[in-house]
Amino acid sequence: MRKLKIGIIDFITKSPNHSIWARVMHANFMGIMPQVIAKWSEDAGHDVQYFIFTGLEDLAKDAPRDVDMVFINAFTQSAIQAYALSAKYRSEGVVTALGGPHARCYPEDAVKYFDYVMGITDEELCRDVLEDCRPHRPVGVSLSAKSSPKYLPGVRERWKFISKAHEKTTFLIKVVPMIGSLGCPYTCSFCIDANEPYQPLDFELMKDDLRFVLTKIKRPVVSWYDPNFGVRFEDYMNVIEEAVPINSIDFIAESSLSLLSEPHLKRLRQNGFQAVLPGIESWFDMGNKSKTGAKQGMDKVKVVSEHINQILSYIPYVQTNFPRIPERGKGSRVPVPFP
Repeated sequence: MRKLKIGIIDFITKSPNHSIWARVMHANFMGIMPQVIAKWSEDAGHDVQYFIFTGLEDLAKDAPRDVDMVFINAFTQSAIQAYALSAKYRSEGVVTALGGPHARCYPEDAVKYFDYVMGITDEELCRDVLEDCRPHRPVGVSLSAKSSPKYLPGVRERWKFISKAHEKTTFLIKVVPMIGSLGCPYTCSFCIDANEPYQPLDFELMKDDLRFVLTKIKRPVVSWYDPNFGVRFEDYMNVIEEAVPINSIDFIAESSLSLLSEPHLKRLRQNGFQAVLPGIESWFDMGNKSKTGAKQGMDKVKVVSEHINQILSYIPYVQTNFPRIPERGKGSRVPVPFP
């Protein structure tokens, strides 16, 4: 395989944005998988330029230059921007690949604008694309691994890319992204992970990463990117408690209401969880995720409200997430970062 110059572009937002919020927080929304692709590309012997677009940069000047191939990560809200940038690169003879939620949800559209559209991505698929690295036009190729990867490079292996993202904010808030599982145990019709079997990642790697983060940041903020953190609640709490001193890291996690019982909330508070993002999902369905059984309408509103207030008595910040449900049981929500 010839040595390539690879660009990795992570779209955090869809357009220029110079707000205070963008300056403080956008760099902290870095994706894990673009960093993983960067690590796998380096492991394959290639030179990598890693770039995140927070809205503060000038894409024409700051995006990777003098490259043979670019991988772009985008949610659907950034798809038009990704398409336009791909067109620019392709006009310059650069091979382009799209990954992320848009690639997984709308590959039939994305192949019109990219040489490769990558769904579920493991290291083997990444290496295959790097080895092939040629234009596929006018219609690109849509590729996907048979299943989610069993292993992802951890924080220690991705630190050079995390640090580069942290350079984009001069403020004290510097969030470290971690992930403890892939797939989902639920079967919600609106979620791209519903068809992917739930699988925890390596617990020993998580312990090592947590210890490593404490050597880099005095009081780290770690955000768990799991769609449902805590499915194996005892295992994950044991990982945290065995790896680092109690309440030495501030944690953020997305979870389901059904997992946030009062005993779990007490243990989360003890271990430094400062924010949780539970999914309400729907006032009509998904009762197993919100722990409301068959309750609907205002009955469900009351039960959920009481539960949220209970969470707030233990966790300082709560953000509830709703999908868009145009018809009962048939909805769509912006999916989590790929894979």
